[in-house]
Amino acid sequence: MADVHPQRFGNPLGADRRRHSRFLASDRLVGTLVSTDRPVRIRDVGAGGFSAETVEPVPTGRTERVRLIASDDWSAVLEATSLYCHPTVSPSGLPRFVTGFAFAESDEIRRAVATLLEKVTSVAFEAEG
Repeated sequence: MADVHPQRFGNPLGADRRRHSRFLASDRLVGTLVSTDRPVRIRDVGAGGFSAETVEPVPTGRTERVRLIASDDWSAVLEATSLYCHPTVSPSGLPRFVTGFAFAESDEIRRAVATLLEKVTSVAFEAEG
């Protein structure tokens, strides 16, 4: 068996550095950057933030308003700041960018995120059952 060194082959999503769990969301959420009205593919989401795939890079440190729509049409517009952005390639071979966002800190956003996570996880459990 190969000897794997976690410090060399850490989780590419940074899960080992996160305070909150993340849930896969690609089929459960649709997102839009409000400032540009451009769609984003939400990859995963947690209580502290989410990662999104975009066609164009999102500058690091930019605060965006992001509309998130759950599969049952519930939606919220939340403020989030981009923490990183790196290039990737879509399954079809097209260039894309993955951006990590942290939700802004407010009671209103925390309540909306809690509802969002209930929607994402309930869909996940329904699909498994």
